[in-house]
Amino acid sequence: MLSASKIISKAPGPLSKMVVFLHGYGASGEDLIGLSHSFESLLPPTVFLAPNGPDRCDANVFGYQWFGLPDFSPTNMRLGLDRIRPVLENYLRSLLTQYQLSPQDLALVGFSQGTIVALEMMFAIPDIRCILGYSGAFFCPPSPPLPLAKVMLIHGDLDTVVPYPIFLQSKKQLTDLGIQVEAHTCPGVLHTIDEKGIQLGARFLAQNLSLDNS
Repeated sequence: MLSASKIISKAPGPLSKMVVFLHGYGASGEDLIGLSHSFESLLPPTVFLAPNGPDRCDANVFGYQWFGLPDFSPTNMRLGLDRIRPVLENYLRSLLTQYQLSPQDLALVGFSQGTIVALEMMFAIPDIRCILGYSGAFFCPPSPPLPLAKVMLIHGDLDTVVPYPIFLQSKKQLTDLGIQVEAHTCPGVLHTIDEKGIQLGARFLAQNLSLDNS
């Protein structure tokens, strides 16, 4: 079982939704769990979880990784995604069982490598409600089934870690698969999440995790 930070929203009533944050390469769940405070007031009673990746980061022993990044080539990215996919799928399904929720009650929020992993997971669990991805990329699995999830991608146009053209390519690839994608550019933003991106993400989660969508 992955270790995770957890926050439960103060909204009254039984827990009915789950948001899982997936951190970037060399970071940890603690780096993203604070976003829950920007989202919780707009959502039904929600449990927010931010697991650490399964391994200490190759490039930063104080952080974690979902898989190693010897380079950004599609071949190595696919090898890494194939390794983490069953680990994270089992983790998410165990959380849903623990909280007596369904994949339609689940949203994934990723940053950088976490976005790459989150987009992979909607093919492992096709009925996840939605994916919110910051500063990431998409690497299409072979012969993928069509997920039901809605996707929002948010990316700074000055990002040099995951360059902005990769965002445009990812949007096109997802759209070509028939996946509903809402994409937003944050002008003048580097490899980070700015306040506008937080506001856009909060709106997206509220639209997709409202009780009316249950």
